[in-house]
Amino acid sequence: MAVPHLIRRGVSGGSPLHPLRGLLFASQEVGRRSLSSAAGDAADQLKGAREEVKQLLKATSCHPILVRLGWHDSGTYDKNITEWPKCGGANGSLRFDVELKHGANAGTVSLSLLIQPIKDKYSGVTYADLFQLASATAIEEAGGPKIPMVYGRVDVAAPEQCPPEGRLPAAGPPSPAEHLREVFYRMGLNDKEIVALSGAHTLGRARPERSGWGKPETKYTKNGPGAPGGQSWTSQWLKFDNSYFKDVKERRDEDLLVLPTDAVLFEDSSFKVYAEKYAVDQDAFFSDYAEAHAKLSNLGAKFDPPKGFSLN
Repeated sequence: MAVPHLIRRGVSGGSPLHPLRGLLFASQEVGRRSLSSAAGDAADQLKGAREEVKQLLKATSCHPILVRLGWHDSGTYDKNITEWPKCGGANGSLRFDVELKHGANAGTVSLSLLIQPIKDKYSGVTYADLFQLASATAIEEAGGPKIPMVYGRVDVAAPEQCPPEGRLPAAGPPSPAEHLREVFYRMGLNDKEIVALSGAHTLGRARPERSGWGKPETKYTKNGPGAPGGQSWTSQWLKFDNSYFKDVKERRDEDLLVLPTDAVLFEDSSFKVYAEKYAVDQDAFFSDYAEAHAKLSNLGAKFDPPKGFSLN
């Protein structure tokens, strides 16, 4: 029996299409729909997780440490290493004890316990995506800019894939400007991005028992919210704005923290251009910060689908 031709109409008016080729095209279409459906399911899970993160923020005022969670997962990236996941970056490796015990991650273990119930509820969300989702959501919920995030990050599978210790920035290096450039240039970031990202210190506190920096408590932190104590960079340390740059520049309040890596932003000639600008122009700070945060969140990430996907 003759097999009927499948006809594809086109500019030429139509030509016979072999039935096997027709099946191939149909299979490709199903594959595209499957990918689209999978991305849709993942997006729905991420949206659910985002709402849970918002509730967690309202209940615990943990904005600063959620920001830190995303940064410390992605901030291990080394642009000079091309092999994934040896390059480090936003790959969910921070969930493993071996990395949580790195000196720069002191205090992060308790945070991972906060976020784990959300991961358990939305098991289709990778740790890498959840860490970055939580970080961006914390910025936005604190009054900061909308971060243009992309999702679909793939997790590393085992603690053996964690990056070596020592890739995250230190608070009090002997040469602060040189140290900041060494760390952030290794990630592929520039001076403007270094200064913009430093502005996230408008949120949070330093605790001497964890970092070795800051006072045990100040008039701004003795009553919380959250566990009391520590020293903040700004008086309203759960509000994202440009206060950090104003306060570091003026240094009028001994209860506000200024680390060597903060002070150098107004001492180094290149950094100072941006720090001075952000101190007087919050819109410019927000715009540059959102761009830099999004870039940081993608460092070293492997995406599935390859270009990732966005949430509405």
